[in-house]
Amino acid sequence: RSHASVEVLQERVQRIKESDAARLRAEYHRLVEGLRDASVARETDVRLANPVLPDEVLQEAVPGNIRNAEHFVAFMRRFIEYLKTRLRTQHVESQTPQAFLLDCYKQVMIDRKPLRFCAERLRSLLHTLQLEDITNHSSLSLVASFATLVSTYSKGFNLLIEPFEDQ
Repeated sequence: RSHASVEVLQERVQRIKESDAARLRAEYHRLVEGLRDASVARETDVRLANPVLPDEVLQEAVPGNIRNAEHFVAFMRRFIEYLKTRLRTQHVESQTPQAFLLDCYKQVMIDRKPLRFCAERLRSLLHTLQLEDITNHSSLSLVASFATLVSTYSKGFNLLIEPFEDQ
C-alpha cells in the first residue's frame, strides 16, 4: 500500500508542478530554513511535539537530496523497494539499527541522514499538496516514521525481520 501511496504523491507533485510551481518552491524554501519552526512550536505548545525527532534533529536543515518533492518521492520509492526485499526472508533475522542502516546503504545507497528526516519531510509534503484524505497515506507515514526511528536511535532496540506469508 505504501508503494501505491508513493505513486499517488508522484502524480500529485507532477500536477502541482505544472499548475502551481510556486507552492512547491515555497515548500522548498521552508525546508532550506530547517526545522526550527517545529522546535519553536514544541516549546510554545502550538502543536503536539513530534515524539520521533529529538531536539538536535529539529535544529538541522533537511538534507538537500530530499528537499525537492520529486527527489523525496523517488527516495521513498527506493527505500520501500529495499524494505520489500528485506521482508522476503525465509527465516527470522535480528539486526541492530546500525547493521540495518549499513545494509541499506550497501544495497540502495541510502544514507542515514536523509532517513532521519523522512517523517517530517512527508508531513511537509502532504501539507503542501493539500491532500483531501491523508488517511490513504497512513502506510507511507508508517514507513517514514520507521525510517526516522531506525536512523535516529541506534541503541535500545533491535529489528526483527520475520517471514510473512501473503496467502
